[in-house]
Amino acid sequence: MSHPDRWDLVFKRDDLTVSEIRDAASPGLEPGEVRLAVENFGLTANNATYARFGESDIPFFDAFPGPEGYGRVPVWGHARVEESRHPEIAVGTRYFGYLPMSTHHVVAPQVTPRGFADLTPQRHFLHPWYWHFELAAEPDALDERRTLIHPVYPAAYNLADLLQRLAEAGARTVVLTSASSKVAIGLVEEAAARGLGLTTVGFTSARNAAFVGGLGLYDTVASYEDLASVSIEGPAVFVDLTGEATLRLAVAERFADELVNTTLIGFTHPGAQVPPPPGLRGPAAEVFFTPAVEWTVAEAEGPENYYARYAASEERFLASTASWLTIEHAQGPEAIVEVFGDVLAGKQPPDLGFVLRP
Repeated sequence: MSHPDRWDLVFKRDDLTVSEIRDAASPGLEPGEVRLAVENFGLTANNATYARFGESDIPFFDAFPGPEGYGRVPVWGHARVEESRHPEIAVGTRYFGYLPMSTHHVVAPQVTPRGFADLTPQRHFLHPWYWHFELAAEPDALDERRTLIHPVYPAAYNLADLLQRLAEAGARTVVLTSASSKVAIGLVEEAAARGLGLTTVGFTSARNAAFVGGLGLYDTVASYEDLASVSIEGPAVFVDLTGEATLRLAVAERFADELVNTTLIGFTHPGAQVPPPPGLRGPAAEVFFTPAVEWTVAEAEGPENYYARYAASEERFLASTASWLTIEHAQGPEAIVEVFGDVLAGKQPPDLGFVLRP
């Protein structure tokens, strides 16, 4: 199907099964503005979260609005400067950041040591983590894996800092839901690399149990249906990545006597809910908001030190995914709609990731 050279892909805010391809205008740039040509982006459960919760207390759809009743789903990916009226930003420079499902995106940069901050007021209701763009190198052997995983690995890495503190305080076990998710896999891989000595128990759907077990990262792998048959050694930490109230409640109930910490992060399941469910047994649940956590840690430690240790860990993890993660490609708005539909429905296998091009 033919479509314009410059387009926006918009989804109906109250029915994500409805999408349209809209011809995108190309207005002249104001002084200081830059036009980015979107190069590629990944699609994960993270993007489904942005769409599902686009009308919540953090209205992600407002970052890249569309016509009345529609919005552009935020994605993370690479873009190149196509046109610049900024004296410090050259045409052809490559960046990684928060982008719309569009061929192009206009920003108002303020140069920073690691890239630039987009001064466009429209997006400043979001945490600054979302409107800072990083300078990106030219593609290398890990580039597509980085495109897919770089947006979600900060959650895994900073959760590992939390686990390290809890392990030092006496925790012996970590229980994770959505054990097949990239954040969970990254977390247990990083915990092992740090030698935290925690026993890892991963819960997943029955259809993903063989995959998760085959990773060789978890000490115990079980399906949600087998929750009652699993025992753990406390003190234990519960990390929920599903966002689904029923599962959170069931796990908290099962292990309440062993838990010393319950951390809620992620909304990987189609039935995820924004607020934590009432009545979780065990310790009071803590909501882990990665942008704020990483921002605080980097400032306290010094950005240069923090991002150096983070980058080393991410590169190791990216290389390790070659043993289990297949990257597939698709191009054009119709293909993007199809892949996004599978992500929304939870149909995308955990060992498959898509890197898409407009």
